[in-house]
Amino acid sequence: MAFTIEQIQIAAYLGAGLCVGIGAVTTGIGSGIIAGEGAQAIVKQPKANEQIFRTMLIGQAAAQTAGIFALVISMLLIYGRSDSIEGGWFKAAAYLAAGIAMGFGSIGPSMGAGYSGGQACKSVARMPKHGNAIMGNMLIGQALSQTSAIFALVVSFLLLYSIPEQPADISLGRLIVKTVAFLGAGLSIGLGTLGPGMGIGFVAGKANDMIGRFPDEKAKIMRTMFLGSAVSESTAIYSLVISFLLIFAL
Repeated sequence: MAFTIEQIQIAAYLGAGLCVGIGAVTTGIGSGIIAGEGAQAIVKQPKANEQIFRTMLIGQAAAQTAGIFALVISMLLIYGRSDSIEGGWFKAAAYLAAGIAMGFGSIGPSMGAGYSGGQACKSVARMPKHGNAIMGNMLIGQALSQTSAIFALVVSFLLLYSIPEQPADISLGRLIVKTVAFLGAGLSIGLGTLGPGMGIGFVAGKANDMIGRFPDEKAKIMRTMFLGSAVSESTAIYSLVISFLLIFAL
């Protein structure tokens, strides 16, 4: 059976659907966690309504980062180069893998950012006069948790734009190995961000909670948060390295 443009388009459109679908689910949950904790915090501390509301909105905006990345990749898959047969099965596998990478890559960071933002809202209600410090730490923690999503975005871009042309005389075995390698790269970084994204969000959330309880210990708390986040992020780096090897070294 001859390879057709439609086969590339099927892979691209399926990748786009998986990407934005999974990204929207997890980003929505993360944003909802922040809104829920914010509503509860306002009831507990009505006088800090404006501070809590501001913290909630900013936290939700930061938690949407991975979802926006997923939207960008989906749009590129839909309106990219899927109308050309050049690339063959290499391109089809890479397009599907790009959607998988960013879709699954949004789960951990979105959930982690949601938890961090929710704890910040609770903390502001407990200690309104330190609201700015808590919100600042929240944003740092959310940025750290979204680092894994940036790794997934990088891999998705590489899968979209750095895939070599499929040789005309390639063997069936080699073709299967290479296409599976691209899919493996997408799964590697996509699943590899789950733990680091959520783990860093948990660390940041607890740091927000403790700053609201012990504001004088902010420096020690933040130092511990940075160290814990760095260790948690290391596994995402392992996944990134394996993704690079699967794309370029096999």
